[in-house]
Amino acid sequence: MFCHKFLSSSLRIGPLPSRISRASAFKYNECFGGSNRSMSVAILSDKSAIQKFGKINSKSILYFTAKWCPPCNTIAPVYENLSNLHPEIAFGKVDVDDNGEAAANFEIKSIPTFIFFDGEETTSRFMGADTKQLETQIAVLKDL
Repeated sequence: MFCHKFLSSSLRIGPLPSRISRASAFKYNECFGGSNRSMSVAILSDKSAIQKFGKINSKSILYFTAKWCPPCNTIAPVYENLSNLHPEIAFGKVDVDDNGEAAANFEIKSIPTFIFFDGEETTSRFMGADTKQLETQIAVLKDL
């Protein structure tokens, strides 16, 4: 299942990117439902979701993680906060245990791994729970 991120709190819809109508936002809200909705981060559960996520977002980040990974658990709230601070960038999250095919396709060797995209083109990637590097790469992506 695929869902695009949007800014909202509960059922209150906040500012939306210009290409998404409020009606579409409600549709996406239904799609996220419960555990699939984490602030402004889209949970991408399969290959199709990742492909669609990359096609509809002009700038995006994929965060590869796992529930059992201590560094991933450390950086997760930072990533979620950054998603709220940078609404012009789509933030996606891929659990390597739930979506091993995506991890293999993106050649994930270590987690956490962050991959940055301008359209469908990879601009950079790094491994590790490095907040400063994450913030720096977001700034670089915004300037592209």
